Amino acid sequence: MRKSYLLPRLILLALVWAFFFFAFDPLLKWGMIKGVEKGAKAKAEIASLHTTFLPPSLKLTGFAVADAKDEYKNLLEFSELAFAAEGKPLLEKKLVVDKAALSGLRFGTARKTSGKLAFVKEEPSELVEGFKKESRDFALDRAADVKAGAVEDYKVDPSELGSVKLAKQLEESYQKDYQDISARVDTKKYEAGLEALKARYEKAKGESNFAKQAKDYADIGKEVKKLTADFKKDKAEAEAALAKARDSFKAVDEARKQDLAAVMARMKLPSLDTQSLARMLAGPVIAEKTATVMKWVAMGRKYMPSNSKGVLKNEARRGREVHFPKAESYPNFLVRTLSVTGELGTEDPLEYKGAIEGLTTQPQVYGKPTTAVIKGAKGARRLDFRASLDASGAEIKTDSALLYTGMPVSQLQLGSPSSFMVDITGGTGAFEGGLKTAGENLAGKAALRLAGASFKPKADNIKAAPLRSAVESSFAGLSSAYIGADISGTIKDPKLSVNTDLANALSKAFSGAMGAEVKKAQAEAQKKIDEALKPYRSKLDDTAAAKQAELGGKLKEAESRISGLGDGLLKNLTPGKMKLPKFKL
Repeated sequence: MRKSYLLPRLILLALVWAFFFFAFDPLLKWGMIKGVEKGAKAKAEIASLHTTFLPPSLKLTGFAVADAKDEYKNLLEFSELAFAAEGKPLLEKKLVVDKAALSGLRFGTARKTSGKLAFVKEEPSELVEGFKKESRDFALDRAADVKAGAVEDYKVDPSELGSVKLAKQLEESYQKDYQDISARVDTKKYEAGLEALKARYEKAKGESNFAKQAKDYADIGKEVKKLTADFKKDKAEAEAALAKARDSFKAVDEARKQDLAAVMARMKLPSLDTQSLARMLAGPVIAEKTATVMKWVAMGRKYMPSNSKGVLKNEARRGREVHFPKAESYPNFLVRTLSVTGELGTEDPLEYKGAIEGLTTQPQVYGKPTTAVIKGAKGARRLDFRASLDASGAEIKTDSALLYTGMPVSQLQLGSPSSFMVDITGGTGAFEGGLKTAGENLAGKAALRLAGASFKPKADNIKAAPLRSAVESSFAGLSSAYIGADISGTIKDPKLSVNTDLANALSKAFSGAMGAEVKKAQAEAQKKIDEALKPYRSKLDDTAAAKQAELGGKLKEAESRISGLGDGLLKNLTPGKMKLPKFKL
């Protein structure tokens, strides 16, 4: 064989080998770091990354990504990730891993160096900022010095009220929702379908073959019943969707309470209702935790595969690549089982282990949801986390639940330094929470129960000695507390409802120490807010009532026509109306 033929090929093979031996791992490591940093908006590190091709495998060690909100803490880190790929799917350019292992996964660990990226600014969460402002502006300056007539002189501007803004927004969205719902119930489609079936009946009526006529009649009858049943289902869904849109009006009452707290704050007076006090105390902490969860959810959805019915079809410039059915079709990427071990907490950490199953970039091909089960136990402490993600349908659905009991509570601060704070130290906590998503919609609950803790109020901002004394004494005998939250809305715009029994103790202290003047001021402020809101709320209610009545009339009329056509056809399809064959004896 000639050297001129062999030598270039040997050189090419040597270059390919050199690339994979010397450059592939560093390039892959660099690409992974940059990808993580782009998503987390903070520094990421990988100590080492090593791949092999015979067999195909990857081993990654010393991974850490910083917290964008706290530059000297890691959002998460793990010791090692290792897996080996199956050979057969690689022939189809697909990466399938039967078993992978992730070890040493920890959260919130300290960093020696700053994890902040240059020229990258973390956008503040509107949810967190809103709760912080509400807590910061909670007023106590004039709690013991309420001037008579102070509220009477205060002017409420409707344009500044959140309830008025929300009422306007809800009216606009309700109009749009009504149009969408009304368009969804296309009665003409059902009427046309019944007319077509009627034409088929007329044709079948003249059929001389009795057996064929009987079959045609039976088929027509089934389709009539299905068509009328489909209409009734669409009608029920339309009415339910309109009722759901109407239920969103309840948010105006929530906004009305927040308006009262804001007006009282502008007059340097505290709000006395427990809901406002709960938002002031626990709102900022819960909002921060919620914002972190929403950030991870949004990041996960960003890199999650979109639903595509054409996952097995590739369009080319010329012709089409056709995938013939196989006994087993592989997704482009799949990890059947990822075992996970790690620790929870930085002081006296709790070891846990579990598994994540069905990690894939093509859930429609795999056809199964991704699931995770994590458990841990140490003494009286118990951890149980379960989650599922189903992206195989028309919309992405998730369902997760976390139970963590016996967790140590070293320090927890509620409230705001500029208004009122409570330091909680010692004791143990039991957390239970669940979150479900369907598309963009959220629904979740969370509850934290504290026991054996010490509650120390920081009441330096309360100038009135009797009120300060009442507040301090109200927390003196406490050793337990409940803090809860409900979450709703959408991933981009979550809504939080906060409650805690600590607000009850604070409300009693305020009410007992401030006398009737503050209560009178609060009632007067509420009256002014209600007067400013009334025209907008009335317009909203009138619009909803009119649209509901309009849609109800349309649906009733359409149901009458469709039921009439359907019943008429079914009546003609009865055996008595069928032409029976004549037999000669």
